[in-house]
Amino acid sequence: MGNAKKKEIIHILYDSVFNKKQYEKLSEIISPDYISQNGEKGEAAFQKTITGLSKAFPDAHWEVTEIIADGNKAVVKQKFTGTHKNQFQNIQPTNRAVSTNGIVTYEFTEDKIIGSEVQTDRLGFLQQLGLLPADLSVSSRENKSNVFFVDKFFISKSAVSEFIPRMEYNWDFIKLLPGFIKHEVIVDNDTDGNLILMTIAVWENQEYLDKAKVLVQNEYKKINFNPHEFMEQLNIKMERQMYKPYQQ
Repeated sequence: MGNAKKKEIIHILYDSVFNKKQYEKLSEIISPDYISQNGEKGEAAFQKTITGLSKAFPDAHWEVTEIIADGNKAVVKQKFTGTHKNQFQNIQPTNRAVSTNGIVTYEFTEDKIIGSEVQTDRLGFLQQLGLLPADLSVSSRENKSNVFFVDKFFISKSAVSEFIPRMEYNWDFIKLLPGFIKHEVIVDNDTDGNLILMTIAVWENQEYLDKAKVLVQNEYKKINFNPHEFMEQLNIKMERQMYKPYQQ
């Protein structure tokens, strides 16, 4: 497929599908073998994300600012604007307007899209909704009720390729929950090349963390994911601890 054709498909996707909600056109440009970042398949998987945003932000609008096409891929710089009028995932309506930039990489097979990877400013998005303070460092330093939720994983090098996508899926979900402030992921390797990975999540207080645990478990049930079985199958070991800011 030529680069001009890929760009034409991108414009159809944004102008007709995203902005005009002509979802019937998806069958023309989305492959039946399309796989979403969450592992869901087909045209319905692609539409799920769009309709979720459009429902939560009824005036949602996507603007393409640049397209770079090469090989079997096209990279799109986009701008999303909208007003948060209805529930979005676990976030109740805030009636706030948002404007956020993002980069989406679309992968093509023949003349249809078979994959996509989205990178957006999630932090800025949550700050515009009023769910996070503009200066996280000040908030974290001054709020003595913050909770630091720390997980340490010992992952064999053969299990890394399965563990990382699962971890990223979890973070994409958790970062949108009320009370979440920020997170860090730090890594090291042992002498055999196995991965030692530590995740540190900062929550506003224990109450928010407790509520988040319930929402995470509900999400696991929804997607039919059993973390204990997953860790056991891959022989991943985990240590969990919680900390609070030191108070003099």
